[in-house]
Amino acid sequence: MVIVLNFGRRVLSVLVGAVSDVLTLQPEQFKSSLEFASTSDTRHLTGLVPLDARMLILVDVERLMSSADMGLVDEVIST
Repeated sequence: MVIVLNFGRRVLSVLVGAVSDVLTLQPEQFKSSLEFASTSDTRHLTGLVPLDARMLILVDVERLMSSADMGLVDEVIST
């Protein structure tokens, strides 16, 4: 499966093995990513969502892909 991401005027496709669920989340379900771990780098995390016996980690894909660590997108071009 291919997921297409739009960053300003750039388009990036990401190949994923599978998608298990598509969910609609409410803001009150989110927990701060700062609660995740004080020693971990959480710059790319938007938040955490406890769901049944799972913990969903929400990632800011635009920030992740444009970070110097990833080096995949030079700079996000704002429209």
